[in-house]
Amino acid sequence: METRKEIVLKDSQLIDRLVKPFERVASLYNELEQTTDDYGTGIPLFPSEIHAIATIEMYPNVALTELAGYLGITKGTATKLIQKLVKKKMVIKGFAEGSENRVAINLTEQGKRAADSHHQYVNAMNQQLITIYQGVSEESLADLISISDQTEKFLRKLIKERQRQ
Repeated sequence: METRKEIVLKDSQLIDRLVKPFERVASLYNELEQTTDDYGTGIPLFPSEIHAIATIEMYPNVALTELAGYLGITKGTATKLIQKLVKKKMVIKGFAEGSENRVAINLTEQGKRAADSHHQYVNAMNQQLITIYQGVSEESLADLISISDQTEKFLRKLIKERQRQ
């Protein structure tokens, strides 16, 4: 049986070779979240907006509370998000069929165009990521997944600690 070769790094080397690149990737992801794309509509959309559009496409006639749950945001945040998307003519609000008080949210034709373009974008992005990772061995992928999971737990713990202060 083949044994794994362990790499021993000094703390400073570990920070420079592993933690710093992770920080750069996280920073780039945060920067990406602040950028817009028009997804073929001519109207700039932030990632949070296009994700809401994609979710509404998956759940036609969705109520605001349900949408907030799907997106993992508060109802107040969902309300502001939908107001922006109504102004951008991506979604329409109306009363649900057979109801006088339940609001149903749906995509406009422009919103459907954005959702379709977003699907194409996600597929292209996924293909690029597959190209990057397909040469990685199963063992290395398992290690990457484990490290990612542990890092996520650690970051969630830090967030909870800061929220208590």
